[in-house]
Amino acid sequence: MNNQELIKLVNSKWVHQIRAGEKHRFVDITIVETEGRFFVRQYKFGKKSWYDAFLKDSNGAIKINNTVVSVDGIVPENLKETNRKVNKAYFRKMNVFYWLMRLTYDRKKHEASTLELIPKLKK
Repeated sequence: MNNQELIKLVNSKWVHQIRAGEKHRFVDITIVETEGRFFVRQYKFGKKSWYDAFLKDSNGAIKINNTVVSVDGIVPENLKETNRKVNKAYFRKMNVFYWLMRLTYDRKKHEASTLELIPKLKK
């Protein structure tokens, strides 16, 4: 799989799955793509979240249908600028539903939890 194929796959679905590390289970999440890069955000802020696991060890995977791709989950550099692009990507994917969701959570905390998923694609 190459990056263009992964972009098409991510953009074809609303709900994807993510796993931090090798031992955790896959959990549902929405992945967005912007400028060929992939991002996720935390919605629930539990003590043992996938987000915290990625901060400790960036190794993980995403699953879309039956396709599993290994990723590194990292906090992107220049988070403020990146968040503008990620907000637009979420709106493109979810439309009005995204803005309604934003009314129900702490926006700053949510945006601060933005992770970039860097695919480990075979060349």
